[in-house]
Amino acid sequence: MKTEKKSKKSQKSISPKNKKILIGAASAVVILLIAGTIILFKPSKNFTIAFYKIEEKQRQGITEILNKAAAAQELQPVYIEYNADKSLKEQIPLTKKPNIIITGSGYPVETAVDKASGKAALSGDLTSGMTSSMRAGIKLNDGKIAALPILSSHFEVDIDLAEFQNSNTKYINTWNDVEKFMREQKRKKESPMIFAGGNPDLLLDLMGAMAESIDGTESYSAAAKIIQTTDNPVRAAIKLCDEPDSPLATSVKQLKSWYKFGFIHPGTFSLQQNDVEAFASSRLSSVLFMSLENHRACAQKTISRYTSIYFPSEHGANSRIFTGKTYYAVPMLKSPKSEALLAALVTPEYQESLSRATGLAPVLAQCRTPDKQSDDARYWIAATTVPLPGLSNEAYLTKQQKTAIAAEIAARIKN
Repeated sequence: MKTEKKSKKSQKSISPKNKKILIGAASAVVILLIAGTIILFKPSKNFTIAFYKIEEKQRQGITEILNKAAAAQELQPVYIEYNADKSLKEQIPLTKKPNIIITGSGYPVETAVDKASGKAALSGDLTSGMTSSMRAGIKLNDGKIAALPILSSHFEVDIDLAEFQNSNTKYINTWNDVEKFMREQKRKKESPMIFAGGNPDLLLDLMGAMAESIDGTESYSAAAKIIQTTDNPVRAAIKLCDEPDSPLATSVKQLKSWYKFGFIHPGTFSLQQNDVEAFASSRLSSVLFMSLENHRACAQKTISRYTSIYFPSEHGANSRIFTGKTYYAVPMLKSPKSEALLAALVTPEYQESLSRATGLAPVLAQCRTPDKQSDDARYWIAATTVPLPGLSNEAYLTKQQKTAIAAEIAARIKN
């Protein structure tokens, strides 16, 4: 009986009036949650374009041309720059993504495509006039364009043209030819070869480019796999350089030989690009390694004395894959404005403008280029296939990891 009375009392404890209040309060909470979710997932009103791992000169040039293309659509883009020393994956927000990300080949573009909205891919055919190499580089999602190539770079050898013309070396087709030229230069210059060996990205890209040119693309791919799967820098360096089938062993051996004979400046592995330019300006070195981006950052008076060539090899052109970043535009949200803007970037008018503003090679086969370097880079890549991104871009590595791996490789070359 007591239990029954208690139950009845409990049932009477919430009056009809209080029930209405509780129901009303619960409904208000639900409405607020729904409204909050809508606000959270609603795209930003700003048309936002983000850059990741794009060098300053190229970023400024691309921004200049994007502004011109956007003005034609009455757009005023907002630009942001993600931290190049952090993973792109952790910087792309879950909500309010940028409309477009401009980034390079390798893990950056793969990450951007993976993080894009499933409906963001471009449905139009934007490949008209592209070289076959750049068409092959397009990233697809269900047959639609998920990442569009807009420019390409190249990792090059720069030769002092006047010194070459006055030398007994008549041509450079192989690394033996490079060595012959350096032997001649050694009589006049203390160290005829130099590069920014203190920059871990450049050193890793150099090692990968040499591996491809000496041992073939299989060696590059094997090195890339080690970098992608080996977390410990020391263990990675051992796998890359020291084991019987190490993919970088031959490249290390070649550089070690040049270092031993004094062809490579002894301070090379602590130098940055501005140091390389200083050496070149003083004509202290006749052979340089650098990317096309580095080339464009040099003073014209200095770099104009050098002619660019691709990494020589005994392998035929049909088996080569050159190293050089491909620049991609990745639509992150479904937007007709994004599609129209990106479609404009691959027209002859804007491709020429992009090439002039950045100094890089266009993706179209026929548009004009500002000079021989960008035209050569386009031709070399068009004659082969989609360029390799460089070992520094094959996987996300922290600055500490890259520095440690590069230091291990440099120690093997010097000792």
